[in-house]
Amino acid sequence: MMKQTRCYGCGKPIEPEWLTEGEFIICDECYSDIDKLLVEKLQEQLNTAKKYIEHVIGTIKHDGHLGTIQTDWILPDLEKALAAIGGDR
Repeated sequence: MMKQTRCYGCGKPIEPEWLTEGEFIICDECYSDIDKLLVEKLQEQLNTAKKYIEHVIGTIKHDGHLGTIQTDWILPDLEKALAAIGGDR
């Protein structure tokens, strides 16, 4: 017998047809009611992350280091991270 899966939003039972083990799932009703403020907050956090990554990349490219930390090894990873989240560089 399969374990009953419930919506994490409202607790309504969900048919386990397409679920994988440990998957976070919400029902269609809760999905359509996603809080717009949460989406705005996540966008704000993403924009803040982009700003700080862009600043660090700019500093490394200008100075070649951050304070006393040599940063040649991290610059490619920062540029990849920025590109992955939609940065301009």
